[in-house]
Amino acid sequence: MSDRLITQANSRLTKANLVTLLTREEAWSSLSLETRRELYNMLPLGNNSAPDPDVHPLKTSYAKYIKHFIYEWEQDLAAGRNTAKWQREAKQATGERMSGAYDEWKEKEREEHWGQKYDPEHFKGFKQ
Repeated sequence: MSDRLITQANSRLTKANLVTLLTREEAWSSLSLETRRELYNMLPLGNNSAPDPDVHPLKTSYAKYIKHFIYEWEQDLAAGRNTAKWQREAKQATGERMSGAYDEWKEKEREEHWGQKYDPEHFKGFKQ
């Protein structure tokens, strides 16, 4: 499979209805038993019981969560957030944010939105 198909905003996948495609029984049954087990192992266990790998996960209580994830993934793909460049820039921005590069901007935005500066003393005693 071409990486372009799952990373580029102009991929054919942005025009497909992935939930409809993946809901088809053959989308699940065509996978090897090992792959189906691996995919189920990525999900949290419900009722502490191992799921049946012969049962399509989009026909279980996991369906709404899987569909939500697929929808978000489709949105990220269409917006170009799966490209290597975007991922690299996002990691860099995260590092810059952690180092305080945006603190002044965040404080200005907070003051404009809330009409006051942030006072950490105000939040002493609150549990996080």
